[in-house]
Amino acid sequence: MMALQPSVNPYLRKLAANNVRTFAAAAAAAKSPSPSSGSPQNSYHIPREPLKVSKVNNITVASVETNKPLAKLAVYIRAGSRFETDETQGVTQMLRICTGLGTQHSSQFNAIRTLEANGANLTCTTGREYVAYTVEASRTKMDDIQKFVKEYGFYQVFKPWEVSDNIPRLRLERKIRPPEARIMELIHKSAYRKGLGYSLYSPKWMIGNHSSEMLNNFVKSNYLEASIVATGMNHEELKLYAGALKMSEKPRNVPATKFYGGSELRKETRSGLAYVALAIEGASFTNQKNFITAALVHRALGSGPRTKRGLNSGGKLSAATSGDGVSLKASSSAFSSNYSDSGILGVFITATPCTVEAVTKKSAEILLSGGFSDADLARAKAQLKTDIACATDSDGGFLEEIGLQTLLTGAVTSPTEIEGLIDSVTASDMNTLVTKGKLSMASFGKIANVPHIDNLKK
Repeated sequence: MMALQPSVNPYLRKLAANNVRTFAAAAAAAKSPSPSSGSPQNSYHIPREPLKVSKVNNITVASVETNKPLAKLAVYIRAGSRFETDETQGVTQMLRICTGLGTQHSSQFNAIRTLEANGANLTCTTGREYVAYTVEASRTKMDDIQKFVKEYGFYQVFKPWEVSDNIPRLRLERKIRPPEARIMELIHKSAYRKGLGYSLYSPKWMIGNHSSEMLNNFVKSNYLEASIVATGMNHEELKLYAGALKMSEKPRNVPATKFYGGSELRKETRSGLAYVALAIEGASFTNQKNFITAALVHRALGSGPRTKRGLNSGGKLSAATSGDGVSLKASSSAFSSNYSDSGILGVFITATPCTVEAVTKKSAEILLSGGFSDADLARAKAQLKTDIACATDSDGGFLEEIGLQTLLTGAVTSPTEIEGLIDSVTASDMNTLVTKGKLSMASFGKIANVPHIDNLKK
């Protein structure tokens, strides 16, 4: 349910421009068919069909017919930085970078040539609990290119010379990380230490140490559980596709993680600003009521501006940056991330050195005190319902939504059920969630004036 946790850095996402093909008008236009005639000319206006979900060899298969010219196919695998060890940190990032190299049945040149000849896009995305391989193409070309999802998911060979050729890209990705991404990695490290605390980026001392053997061993040890999701494809064919994958027939035993409240990490740099993250334990995917409650707390606190170039108005955190000149020198907004057995809910602060102390103390007080009213609840519910509708309106957002749900829970929660859960949450539920939390903290940048965690309200 990624729609419930909008990114704290929306500008980090790559936005693809809509391609529009136009035609000259005919000299004598034929009579337009009626919208209900089902003709190809009106195929763009046919709504989505109901979602279909099946189980094949412990693989959850979910698909929806969108009645659009484009089709998408994605395999979500239960892997990610959470499953790394101290000796293999950063291997997930290297796996993502190596997507597109040679496999057991195809060379790098052949794969790229075939994908480009069919006008397809192949992407790999990673998180702390998943690795996803997605291909997008015209539905008439999917039969030719869907094999590459399987190739890169399960049959990549990681030739040593190809892996070493991509080390500069890994080094570049580390170097261009924005401060917002760095502070989010620090707060996870502070709150979870290991497991969910392992970074999505390779540590500096591991650059050049991700060998071909390490990558193959990680795939062999962790690519054991998966889900398949698609839009614009035949569901019965997807079931056959899933049946050909050799996955574990038993659910994977994932070591439990622990949230460490009261911990703090600080990293001082020459930056002109201070970046601070304060967090308490949120909710896991499996506890749907608490999961929805955490999402509502996120929006009641304030998840950033809702209008272009707007301020974080309406949220309770707006009080932390109120005052003469403070709103121009600091910002404070909420964030949340949810995982299979835990979650993190907190506040992200960007401020100048002269205002960071006051803003941090006020934000910590607001986060831990609760005090959500019925008006806060009503506003948060309206925003959450809108966020879910907007996130799932596009095929890409919808694919990601059902992909994570099927992978981490084995099922898909319908929009009607989600709306019912949202309506069932009370202001008391929200206050209970935050008041029982224990604070963890991370800071980055020019942090000389950032208060330590023992100086903040518990």
